[in-house]
Amino acid sequence: MKKILFFIATIFLFDQTANAASNQLTYEEEMYLLGTMSGKGLACKSQKYHQFELLARALIVSKAPNAEIQQRGMREYTSGKVDAFTESELDNFADCAQILKAFNNQKIFQSVLYANGKIKMYDGTIITPRQPYDASKLYVKDREAFRKADAAYKNSLAQAQKNAQNMKKVPLTDARYESYAQQFSQ
Repeated sequence: MKKILFFIATIFLFDQTANAASNQLTYEEEMYLLGTMSGKGLACKSQKYHQFELLARALIVSKAPNAEIQQRGMREYTSGKVDAFTESELDNFADCAQILKAFNNQKIFQSVLYANGKIKMYDGTIITPRQPYDASKLYVKDREAFRKADAAYKNSLAQAQKNAQNMKKVPLTDARYESYAQQFSQ
């Protein structure tokens, strides 16, 4: 339940601060939050996931002042997305009904993306990219997105378990209790 409240608070925070003049979030923090929301939408199989993904990628590209910062933004976005999906997977997709309700009712869906990459946000703010681009090439709808993400998660988990089994065992000792350890090992 705490995670649901955190997610809903994240959506509220993003809606309130995404385009405010006194935005206190850095570009990277904002992209991480976007990724978190995307990961939750993907994990809960939102019907609006693909629309969100397109808008989020447009924000990543359009808000970045240069290519280097855009790359950092993409890394943060991806990291947030993976973290949120993984968290949902570990929770066995619990509370998806509440997450879907919050996800599908975000104000971001009232935004308009123009063909040249310009975005008119839900509050009327216009975000103009540093260079016009073809917005239709940002994202291609992938009907298998959930299956692929789930498979990647399970593959990663299996690899981590395999690595853990093959790790060298290190005995854990505490120097303060070394003299007592001999008493119990006999």
